[in-house]
Amino acid sequence: MRVSTQFQQPIRTLALSVLPCLLAPVAQAQLSGNAGLLSNYLYRGISLSDNRPAARLALNYDDASGWYAGGQAVTGQLAMEQHRSLQWIGYAGYAQRLASGLSWETGVTAYAFPRTANWNFREVYIGLSGEALSARLHYAPDYLGFGERTLFGELNGGWLLAPRWQAFWHGGYLYSRDNALSNRAEARLGLATGVQGWQAQVSLDFTRLRNENRNDIYGVNATWRRRLVLGVSRAF
Repeated sequence: MRVSTQFQQPIRTLALSVLPCLLAPVAQAQLSGNAGLLSNYLYRGISLSDNRPAARLALNYDDASGWYAGGQAVTGQLAMEQHRSLQWIGYAGYAQRLASGLSWETGVTAYAFPRTANWNFREVYIGLSGEALSARLHYAPDYLGFGERTLFGELNGGWLLAPRWQAFWHGGYLYSRDNALSNRAEARLGLATGVQGWQAQVSLDFTRLRNENRNDIYGVNATWRRRLVLGVSRAF
């Protein structure tokens, strides 16, 4: 099933943190953006806002040739930080539709933490998407500046429940070749709706870490942790 066009606005910007990436780029050049609030800014199952609300601004450009680029700024706060600071994500890539109807993509993503620059890192990724499913594989040679080589695989899906209601799911696994304690699984189940440029969603997020008592930038996490996340945004 094709996701409703009302959810096309945040194709990649929200895919970086909340909504799954389900659609191929639109067939014409398009500049889009959104601004919103989240009750908790989760990235691959880890809170980058110290389990507190965060504001986010995102922009994305899709070119008719298949090239795209964009980024977002979030008012994050890592577990060891005392104050909020902006966190930046930028990405660029190329996507193309195959004769089979599937779409493939490849690109690079850069993450920046201005107050802790040694955590900045980059990833390259490849992906494949269909009508209702998408998959991506990411590789980072120096994840979060820890000197760890990581692979992150993810699957995303969704289906329409009603004209303005969409259910979505996401699952991912982070594997570190250099530190098994960094390995973790995470998943998300959610519901989203939108009307006249406004979008709202609720999701239940699950995270499983290898180390139950880890206390660093990830915070303290149990083996399995469940968190409810609420979000609202306005497209422009």
